[in-house]
Amino acid sequence: MVKFLNSLQTKLTISFIILILVISSLTFFYTFNETKSALKETMRDELKAVAAATATQMDGDKVAMLKAGDEGTPEFLSIRDQLWAVQNSNPDIKYVYIMALNGDEVQFVVDGSYGKEDDAAMIGDVYDEAPEDLINGFTAPSADREFTTDEWGTYLSGYAPVYDSKGNSVGLVGVDMSSDRVIEKQNFIGYTIYIIVGLAILIAGAMIAFFSKTIIQDIKKLNENANKISMGDTNVMVDVKRNDEIGELADSFGRMVASLKIMMDTSYNEK
Repeated sequence: MVKFLNSLQTKLTISFIILILVISSLTFFYTFNETKSALKETMRDELKAVAAATATQMDGDKVAMLKAGDEGTPEFLSIRDQLWAVQNSNPDIKYVYIMALNGDEVQFVVDGSYGKEDDAAMIGDVYDEAPEDLINGFTAPSADREFTTDEWGTYLSGYAPVYDSKGNSVGLVGVDMSSDRVIEKQNFIGYTIYIIVGLAILIAGAMIAFFSKTIIQDIKKLNENANKISMGDTNVMVDVKRNDEIGELADSFGRMVASLKIMMDTSYNEK
């Protein structure tokens, strides 16, 4: 008797399952990485859109007038409240603020969290770690290509310029989304793909095991009949009905058995 591990059914099932696992793994990693990139691009576009929409609501002339110590003025508080409203309108947004260029320095002008949270920046606070994508935001809508880490955390941010009444860029609106939210969304997609691929592997494995079992059963029947014939027993019935190559083999086997019977009967009658 063929041992289980050496049986054709086991070899076929294991081979196909390994093949499916390899193909599924490659498909999973490719799809996951492409989906992560697409999701990140979508979030960058979303952040740029929110920053641009917020920037159009800002009074650039008032923004340009603000200086250190103006945190209690009506102009500052009005702009702060506008930014705070945007910040609270979307749970994915962590911070909304306005920055300006002062020479080579990037400085905060209005932090939407000022007076609301302890870590809010004041007018004139210098932001030392401005990435290139932030600098680009002073002239056109922009967004970080990679996560940026500073004293407030790790974020993906979008930027858009603020213009005064003469059309001059006087600053930018920055919109931050926590990296945890981005990674959470990416992981959700990853888990969904993982579950779908896992179910597909289980279903494919079950189908392969079922079909290989039916094939091996019919081959075993043919083998048993062949053993009986080798022992001189020609009273065998080939009970294999299939519309494939194994079915053709069974038909040929049946015709061979019939021919053997005729030959043996003829030989017996001639004696």
